[in-house]
Amino acid sequence: MTAHRLTWLVAAVAAVIAPAVPAAAQEAGVPLSDCGALVGVYITQNYNKHPGPKRVVSRSLLTFAADGAVAFDDSAEGGGPGYAPFSGGQGAWTCVAAEDGTLRFRAVVLDFTLASIHWPEPRIGRLDLDGAYDTAAGTMSGSATLSFAPFDADPLDRANLRDGATGPFDAMRITAD
Repeated sequence: MTAHRLTWLVAAVAAVIAPAVPAAAQEAGVPLSDCGALVGVYITQNYNKHPGPKRVVSRSLLTFAADGAVAFDDSAEGGGPGYAPFSGGQGAWTCVAAEDGTLRFRAVVLDFTLASIHWPEPRIGRLDLDGAYDTAAGTMSGSATLSFAPFDADPLDRANLRDGATGPFDAMRITAD
């Protein structure tokens, strides 16, 4: 399959899956409005998901929308071993709790691996975020689990996920000052 055709196929799959993800994520947790202060754009530091000293393996932009949608773009510049390049990601977030100035959230983001010589087989990436946002400081922290599903599998079904690895992340809000 040519790269052009694969790009169109990936775009078509994303268009079909993307609306279903926010709806599924909003079914759990407390109302999104309880976590309204979380809405915005953040720059993250993503740390290694493998044993060893904690080090930054990539930086990301993470966007939370008021309707429960989330967008994710990762630099993949830190040299995390064993991962193919991938597209930008989209998904959904849900408010888990809003107490004492801390907003707890979960998010699911889907993206697509891009074929490379070291990773020729296309896959769907799934990033599960579990985090907390400190409203006073404007910072968040949490854990991120990156897993992969075969390209023709349902990435929302955990039984299809492989090669999962979990690591910490932290982030700060981007402001226009």
